[in-house]
Amino acid sequence: MTAILLCVSSHAQDLPDASRFLPGPPETTSVQYIKDYLQYVWGKSLRDSTRGQQAVSDFSTEISTYLKAYSKVLNTDLTSDMPKLNLLFEYCMNYGIRMQNQAQKSYSYRRPYARFKDKTLIPAFEDTYRDVSSYPASQALFGWMYAMVLTEIAPDRQNEILARGYDFGASSVISGYHWDSDVYAGFLLASALVSRLHTFPGFSGMITAARTEYEKKTGVKNPTAGNSDEAYFAISELPDAYKYLPAPPETISPFFACDLSAYEQGKAAREDVYGDLTETGQQALTDITYSADNFCKVYSPIFGKEISATATPQLYKLMSLVHPLGNGATQTCKAYYMRPRPYVQMNELTLYAPDEDHLRDTGSYPSGHASGSWLHALVLAEINPDAEEALLARAYLFGQGRVVSGYHWQSDVDMGRLVASAIYARLHTNTAFLEQLELARQEYKGTSAIRDVRAEQSEAPVYNLQGIRVDSPSHPGVYIQDGRKVVY
Repeated sequence: MTAILLCVSSHAQDLPDASRFLPGPPETTSVQYIKDYLQYVWGKSLRDSTRGQQAVSDFSTEISTYLKAYSKVLNTDLTSDMPKLNLLFEYCMNYGIRMQNQAQKSYSYRRPYARFKDKTLIPAFEDTYRDVSSYPASQALFGWMYAMVLTEIAPDRQNEILARGYDFGASSVISGYHWDSDVYAGFLLASALVSRLHTFPGFSGMITAARTEYEKKTGVKNPTAGNSDEAYFAISELPDAYKYLPAPPETISPFFACDLSAYEQGKAAREDVYGDLTETGQQALTDITYSADNFCKVYSPIFGKEISATATPQLYKLMSLVHPLGNGATQTCKAYYMRPRPYVQMNELTLYAPDEDHLRDTGSYPSGHASGSWLHALVLAEINPDAEEALLARAYLFGQGRVVSGYHWQSDVDMGRLVASAIYARLHTNTAFLEQLELARQEYKGTSAIRDVRAEQSEAPVYNLQGIRVDSPSHPGVYIQDGRKVVY
């Protein structure tokens, strides 16, 4: 525990600042606040149900709460005989608390029960939290953080893990201690935190140790090999959004009214009174194309280095292999719900007419553009953590552009970013991705820390980037040998 605290202290100042990439709590006159209120009423209606009982169990932010909850999901006792995993949970919790406290200092947002002078599901803590900012929700942050980490450890149960992580956020709304916007902010903070943790020395090794421990206890062996010359995963191997996200709002529901209002606001933001594109409209138009080249163009100025096939071929290769997954992971959910896109349902024009015909009969929920933009930002932030806040802020606006353009509802965009978080976690189970990520990192740094064993042979044992010893590298990539990174 002492070692963990020392490590946390050394990196505490490096955590992403929520105020630099999240929109902050909604104004009481905004559409989001109306949704917050409607979700609060929804939560109160479930308090006397079994779902309310789960919300009580989910309330405590002790590590044991999450270990017990995910033990049920994995049908494995995570609380005993798993010291490596428990150490990892402590490590993550310490950073999670630090990030939560840092974020709450940036905002002052009254909790639902305090604003309405109402009772909660757990009255004993009302005085404790009455004057503590509601934004963001700690249960959502910690629950989704652990869901992402466990997806790396037990990808065979990824959908169940992610569904449980989502439920932690909903529980804090049901209890009356948090608004829906607090919960969503907690989810996004969790993804930013996990990306940053992956830049800290030793974190990936802790994940590997916990995965080995889990596999030994359960007998489940999750493959990690991949092919860097092809897509890292088939779509069927990725987390299935249909299985861990809620259904989109029904057209007759009050929640849809919030989507409709956001659509009208987005449409109004496209042009000024003279019919010329506004800055918001122009940016949405710039972001309309879903391609690796467009993502490279959008993020290069923020990332701090040109990302292109000629200037940075390793970075470009990484982006090219990642970009199909962002949209691809939304497809099963889109096909299942077949939610009409805003311009189709409203029978109106979009900001960009050329895409209207071929997207007319495709599902709207969740947004592939929002997913892809958030996913690329998380990956690039792992290479250049100094740019993380700016990357995520740009990714957030990229997603919002889909509302402005008329191609997606706000709830499509919101859930798209969670899909990205799930893909990002899953990618870290793929050796080919980790190898390409390391090559891209070294290229960004402009260093020659990686030596080529073809020029300098060694008899030392060889390990992959997850710390697992290999008898002989089966495909080209980056490995660890004699304490150094090597290329085979």
